[in-house]
Amino acid sequence: MAAPSLRLTALGDSIAAATNCDDCESFVALFGVRIAADRQRPVDVANLGVPGWTSDDLLDSLDVDSDDAETVRDSDVVTITIGANDFYSDLDTYFDGDCGGDDQLECFDPGLDRLQTTLDTVLRRVAELRDGRLTDVFVTGYWDVFPDGDVAEALYGPQFLVDSAALTRRANDVIAAAATRGHATYVDLFDVFKGRTGSDDPTDLLADDGDHPNQAGHRLIADALAAAAETAS
Repeated sequence: MAAPSLRLTALGDSIAAATNCDDCESFVALFGVRIAADRQRPVDVANLGVPGWTSDDLLDSLDVDSDDAETVRDSDVVTITIGANDFYSDLDTYFDGDCGGDDQLECFDPGLDRLQTTLDTVLRRVAELRDGRLTDVFVTGYWDVFPDGDVAEALYGPQFLVDSAALTRRANDVIAAAATRGHATYVDLFDVFKGRTGSDDPTDLLADDGDHPNQAGHRLIADALAAAAETAS
């Protein structure tokens, strides 16, 4: 008798949705292929990533009676990529030079606090929906919460890259801590795209908008998830 299928569900924003990666396979689909090979079982993939979503949007989508909640309820593996869009509402304040703090990043602090609270609730909601059944939950960080590489430098200048990297590290710390509290596995993407020191240029891994991964970037994300899944199993 054939082994029963596993359900992989991706929750998140435009990264999961593979925005601006025309005719390419998303990291979600690629990760599904890896899981199927590693576990010798068919995998049904549900990609629920929505461009532009914030962590609040994701939480709202998991209302107990929603279609997305029903999908998560039936999922053996869940990936979550969320949080970058939480900071865009404060970007104009940063560009105006009014962000505050010694590092001119203070205006993003409320967004970091909201992300912590909301992501904690998202992970609790996933656990509630699964109701104690064995579930592998993987929460990714970001290489950058804003555009990066050559595109970002041309548009906003080199100091923006420095500041954006600093904010991204803080956001990743929040995401990683929430994953730990929620008994999920954190999957780092900062080092994957930019190296341990953060000095590697990620341009070749990004789409033409500088904001989303291209096919090579999606492959790297899938590789990172597969490595995390192997370690977690």
